[in-house]
Amino acid sequence: MSLLQPMMKPFSLALAGTLASLSLSMCSAATPETANVSEPSPATAENYCAPTVALTPEEETYARVAWQYFLDNRQPTTGFTNAADQYPSGTLWDMGNYLMALNAARWLDLIDQSEFDYQLNQFLTSLSELPLFEEALPTKVYNSATGEMVDYNNQPSDRGLGWSALDIGRLLTAFHIIRTCHPQYEDWLEGIVASWQLERSVQDGQLYGATVSETGETELVQEGRLGYEEYAAKGYQLWGFEVDRALDLQPMQQVTVEGIEVPVDSRDYQTSNANNYVVSESYILHAIEHGLEGELAVAAQAVLEAQKQRYEATGQLTAVSEDNIDQAPHFLYNTVYANGEPWAVITEKNEPYPELRTLSTKAAFGWYYLYPEAAYPQALFAAVKTLHDPAGSGYFAGIYEATGETNAILTGNTNGLLMELFYYKARGSQPLITQP
Repeated sequence: MSLLQPMMKPFSLALAGTLASLSLSMCSAATPETANVSEPSPATAENYCAPTVALTPEEETYARVAWQYFLDNRQPTTGFTNAADQYPSGTLWDMGNYLMALNAARWLDLIDQSEFDYQLNQFLTSLSELPLFEEALPTKVYNSATGEMVDYNNQPSDRGLGWSALDIGRLLTAFHIIRTCHPQYEDWLEGIVASWQLERSVQDGQLYGATVSETGETELVQEGRLGYEEYAAKGYQLWGFEVDRALDLQPMQQVTVEGIEVPVDSRDYQTSNANNYVVSESYILHAIEHGLEGELAVAAQAVLEAQKQRYEATGQLTAVSEDNIDQAPHFLYNTVYANGEPWAVITEKNEPYPELRTLSTKAAFGWYYLYPEAAYPQALFAAVKTLHDPAGSGYFAGIYEATGETNAILTGNTNGLLMELFYYKARGSQPLITQP
């Protein structure tokens, strides 16, 4: 992996002096019978996956609220969960969110072993039966209630929309955690992975997605920019794929945001037709699942420090990431930097919506659980820790910066990451993927 340029200035969020100025103190996939569900997985992986730190009573409540989202949005016919509340659609990334939440729910004793096995068996059975794009790989989006391939309007699509290597990488990481913490499912998961032509999504050590052109041609496109590219590549690496170029931080450059040198992918929208957004979530996920070290750790600290410096300059609490929103255009990338602009708020097509910037619940929770002793993450956490549905059906996605109103949409992405964070804390704040 290439190093960041020497001008990168690391800092320690744990140092009290740094923050003292703050005023806020599928071959044929195995069948359900493959899994020995009579053997409780927490017993088989006790020393590796079991919690070692008790959550506080408040955190136990937070976890129950986040898990309720998945209980309310689980489809009874497929076992898949909705990406957004009561909307029967989802991607492989959403499937990964659910598996991470399901694993956390079991280890946090929100469900017993029989319920875990029931949910996972139904999910894996449905996953094994999914129609594939070109009979090779899962397509980009499915109807979560029926398992049909659909378009982005959730209308049936006989062919599908191609595939996302980033989404596949997310799911592969979730598969690895399940096979490690619940080894009786390992053969079944390996059968599913073997039934997919994953080699089509890796070329020359890089990740490639597929799209369908206007003329109906399948086009392979290099996928991933600094942050998410490395995160997704880690998932592939866990399953034996050589993805060295995807793990490399290059090509990148340093840009100055709020006086902080932030690493940014050099391939921007203008030169590559893909956004090089810098957001919180990719670094948070990498940290809690794989661990951050070296230059990637320094990059994550810079991403957080830039947000802290914006707060100090404006008084506006800042924790940005991509999120669904409860109004058009329905999904936005709230960034530290994207395509030449600091604090850009954009769609996938690089359309600007700065008036809809939000404080992201999942980003605020994430930075807090990574740096619980630091004053700025504590302030972020205080702003969102009770930002949930009054009925306890999950956490809302965030708060609109301009109005202070709640971004009142419930999603698997927000609540899934929260579930992971509570499990991460319960494991002594150790990465979920470490050698036993």
